[in-house]
Amino acid sequence: ALLLWLNDFPDKPVRAINFEYLASDTISMMLSVIQGAFKTQLYIRGAYRAQYQFKIVYRLQPGNSNNARLGADELLNALGDWATARKDFPDIGERKRVVKLECNTRSALLARYEGGTEDHQILMTMDYESY
Repeated sequence: ALLLWLNDFPDKPVRAINFEYLASDTISMMLSVIQGAFKTQLYIRGAYRAQYQFKIVYRLQPGNSNNARLGADELLNALGDWATARKDFPDIGERKRVVKLECNTRSALLARYEGGTEDHQILMTMDYESY
């Protein structure tokens, strides 16, 4: 549900943000899960509050263009701002609701590979609760 919701971002430079997959030979984007805290609070009646930590990675081939690199960071920052400003959180299932979506970092270079491909990323957290 979160992935579908993020794919509503109107300015993404790809057809779709993938789950845990980046193409090696073209521009692509993915949502990747970060291993971290899951349940942050347990309630007596069995409900809980939890976090889903993830990152959005943007792969591009900027060549020698600083503008392309800066553009990648600007795009990811815009995606994070767009997601956190939305009032319609994703529907994550029965008896669960999103409480908050947070962009934990601004975009930065994650990795540079032979051949000039680069990955840039932002880190995000979705807080939700069951009831």
